[in-house]
Amino acid sequence: MLLAQSALAAPVCSGKTTPEIQSCFSSRLAQAEAQLKRYTEAALRRMQGPGITARTQADFRKGESAWRAFREAECKAVAGRWSDGTIRTSMELSCRLKLTEERTYELWQNWLTAPDRATPILPEPAVSPQN
Repeated sequence: MLLAQSALAAPVCSGKTTPEIQSCFSSRLAQAEAQLKRYTEAALRRMQGPGITARTQADFRKGESAWRAFREAECKAVAGRWSDGTIRTSMELSCRLKLTEERTYELWQNWLTAPDRATPILPEPAVSPQN
């Protein structure tokens, strides 16, 4: 469950100024995107094994594209909600961070570990508490 990972994740960005908070979120998002890339690549490597069809691989890639489009649209909408304030960029970055961490966890759960979680290919990723 995603909530179980909250204690392991990095703390919420709590700078005193808007630029400090944005810098924190930008840094954390870059780390989360690098982790997502590693987990996506590992999932794709795993799909090269027996029992995974070309259709499954194509569906995975289609899902990845759809997820990226969703993240972009959702987080732009979140930013739009705050369009009159200085918090706009922080809210968009926070949204992107949250969705990226959740996607990484989904990849791990669906492709990189067994149902009993006994032998994961990569470690269980952390999901930050709500920012």
